[in-house]
Amino acid sequence: MKSNRGRYQNDDKKQEKKASKRKYMSYEEAPLEDYREDEPMPHDITKKFLKLFLILFLSVVAVLAVLNIDKLTPDNIAHWFQYDLLGKSEGNGYPTGFSGTMVNTGNFDLISGVPVYCSDTSITVLNNNAGTYQERQHSFASPMLSVNGGFGIVYNLDATGYTVIKRDTVEYTGAAKNKIFSADISANGIYAVLTSSEEYLSRVTVYRSDNLEKYNYSFADYYMNNVSINKDGSRAVLCGVSARNGGLVSVVYILDFSQDNYLQKYEVEDTYIYSVRFLDNGNAYAVGSDSCFFININDGSLNEISYAGKNLTAFTLKRDQGLVLSLSTNPDGRDCDLLSYDPDGNKDCEIKTGEKILSLDMRKNDRAILTADGITVFGLDGKRTAFAEAGSDSRKLLYSDYNTFYVLGKSRISKLSAE
Repeated sequence: MKSNRGRYQNDDKKQEKKASKRKYMSYEEAPLEDYREDEPMPHDITKKFLKLFLILFLSVVAVLAVLNIDKLTPDNIAHWFQYDLLGKSEGNGYPTGFSGTMVNTGNFDLISGVPVYCSDTSITVLNNNAGTYQERQHSFASPMLSVNGGFGIVYNLDATGYTVIKRDTVEYTGAAKNKIFSADISANGIYAVLTSSEEYLSRVTVYRSDNLEKYNYSFADYYMNNVSINKDGSRAVLCGVSARNGGLVSVVYILDFSQDNYLQKYEVEDTYIYSVRFLDNGNAYAVGSDSCFFININDGSLNEISYAGKNLTAFTLKRDQGLVLSLSTNPDGRDCDLLSYDPDGNKDCEIKTGEKILSLDMRKNDRAILTADGITVFGLDGKRTAFAEAGSDSRKLLYSDYNTFYVLGKSRISKLSAE
């Protein structure tokens, strides 16, 4: 029989050889990371995981792109990168004071969904945390602001200067040949400037987004005082005034920039028209001292909405929503009724508030008023749905989002939530 001693000696030699290759004599001597065995994930599993992750990622991106297709512009992407990703949109929160000593209520609006105001010294755009997107000094004695979506125009009333802005930048600064009465800008950057004229009573000049003249029209019989341009910059509505037989006559013109003559013209006696507004659906509203008017551009009709002897105390024209106004039976503006009309000229809401309305706004099916007590939100059925206290110096409110508002005071801007 063969001895086992030689076999045991061979086994010992093999064990010694293996031990000599071991880095540590005992696992107690090894660091924790060396307890792991180097067994890489199978290559095919890695590829499948990466492929699945890529498909899910691209699917999410595609869904977000479809839902926000109107917002995926080069400007918005650059804005997101600079102000959100790189942290340039910081702020200390609302309320915040404003630059300058005074901001008129007409010079407080939203541009690309954030507050913009024009004070007596500067044009300022804030973010939703009161950080400053831009702040530009101006030298206008009587600045006036008009905003449409992501564009705004600031002009010097009864002077010649004007400035075109976007949320983050000043796009252009120019000067008209004559004194400016009014100006407005479309959602794609085409803008109209209404001025005096040497040969006529007034003249409107329309400029393309590259600031080259596109169209002009002169008015010989009326002093025009307000202009509004439509969403795509192809038409404008204007209002003006004249005297006839010792009485007052207001006029509304609809201009199409592809035609030499006016598209429609309406005359209204014994009513002074304060403002006109082109709506996003192509119709228009005109708000006057004793009545307001809905203009159906397609059929050319002018429908009067009488105030029935009541006093107009406040109104808001919104391009996407229509018209909301406040009427009072008292000369001092107490005990107001709120009325709103949709973009097709239909009255969708009438509410007896019993309040003195200082400012009002509308958003979808909600109507909000600002009074001395605060902000009250109503549904279309007239029921109060939310309330927020506001400062005693509050002068104007703007819808930010559902039951959230930006409020202009005498020296500051607040952001309030109604509950």
